[in-house]
Amino acid sequence: MWNFLKTHKYLITLIWFGMVLAISFMEAPLKFQSELVDRRIGVSIGKIIFTALNRVEVTFLLIYTILSLASNSFRRSYLLHCLILIVLIQTIFLLPLLDDRAVQIINQQPVEDSSLHISYVLLEIIKVIVLLWVSVSEIKKLASYKSNKSKQVQEV
Repeated sequence: MWNFLKTHKYLITLIWFGMVLAISFMEAPLKFQSELVDRRIGVSIGKIIFTALNRVEVTFLLIYTILSLASNSFRRSYLLHCLILIVLIQTIFLLPLLDDRAVQIINQQPVEDSSLHISYVLLEIIKVIVLLWVSVSEIKKLASYKSNKSKQVQEV
C-alpha cells in the first residue's frame, strides 16, 4: 500500500482538486441562489463546510508531503511548497478572520467591508491551478518511469 501511494501521489491531489472545485466554486455560490436560504443560514452553512474542507485539506497536504519526503521529491517540489504556503495562509490567517465575520453575520451584527473573502477566493483559484499542475506532473513522471522500465525489460 505504501509503495502504491508513493507511486500514485497524484490520486491525493486529484481528489483534493475535485473537492475544492465542488465546494468552493459550486456549493458555496449555489446555496445563496435558493430562495429558502437567507444570508445568515448560508453563512452558517458555509462556516461549517469550509471548516471541514480545511481539515481535509490539511490532512491531504500532510499525506502528500509525507509521501513526497518518502520519495525524495520534497526539496525540488516548488509546487508543493506553494500549496503549503497557500494552506497555511488560509488556515492560520484567513479562515479565523472569516469565521469571526461569519459569527457577526449570524448574530446579525454590523460587518465592515473587507477584502478577506476576495483574498480567500484568489488563493482558491491559485490552489486549484497548482493542484492540477501537481497532478499532471506526477502522472507524467509515472508515465515516464513506466516507459523507461518497459524499455529496460525489452532490452534484457
